[in-house]
Amino acid sequence: MLSEIERFVNWVRRRSPEAHTWQDYRCDLLFFLSTVGDRPPNAITFQDVDRFILTQSEKGFKPATINRRLASITALYAFLMPEDDELACPVHPRRHHLREPVRLPRPVQEDDLQEFFAVVDNLRDLAIFTLMLRCGLRISEVAKLELSDLYLSEEMPRMLVRGKGTRQRVAYLSSQAARMLLEYLAARPTATCEHVFLSYQMKGLTTHSIHMRLLHYRELAGLTLTAHRLRHSFANDLLNAEMPITSIQKLMGHRWIETTQTYVQANDKQVQADFLSASQKLQGWA
Repeated sequence: MLSEIERFVNWVRRRSPEAHTWQDYRCDLLFFLSTVGDRPPNAITFQDVDRFILTQSEKGFKPATINRRLASITALYAFLMPEDDELACPVHPRRHHLREPVRLPRPVQEDDLQEFFAVVDNLRDLAIFTLMLRCGLRISEVAKLELSDLYLSEEMPRMLVRGKGTRQRVAYLSSQAARMLLEYLAARPTATCEHVFLSYQMKGLTTHSIHMRLLHYRELAGLTLTAHRLRHSFANDLLNAEMPITSIQKLMGHRWIETTQTYVQANDKQVQADFLSASQKLQGWA
């Protein structure tokens, strides 16, 4: 199966050379290969998938991770099946899909945000975390941002953002975000690298280096916030401002509206008001 995996991964890489999807597929499929052995794809059965799930669970991997790896196996077989009419995918959704716990988004409290930004003493880092908080950018999207993606002289300043799977979207900048970014750009060293945010080696920052900067500042502030929670705060603020959920979906770069709706579930003001009103009327609830 190793040769088939390599063919599939190379095909994915050719289709989307800028994305890291091929690396994720390769990692997931090699995990599967280590469990079932290097056998022909048509020799793999649903019992092998059962054993793979059990092995992954025993190693402590979460349901979301296992489901993603099952999706990678399904994608491999979808690639191979046109070449062999008798080949069938051994992953059966009803049998193998694991139920994932529902986690509501947790925005960062305003006091924590103030404490965090109070310790950020670098213009570059201040601009990075402001884009996460006020534009909803992921770490990977910040790292990919290039100078040609910026349209800051427009009446409505905006950026072209490369999201998951190389999907692109437009992100608008609030006056605060635009000001922070312009201040950084004014002090940005001259370099041949087109990435907006540069390392000390005058190269584009990696996702790992941005994450390490976040860990550094949150340790200084004595907080436990994450980059994704900054993104949650962005969506939560827009929801509180009564922006339509379809517009929030586009700004967040969510492929499915159901993903965005989790923010409504976490912060439904009408449900909160109805519950408060009802609980005050019920005897013994006060």
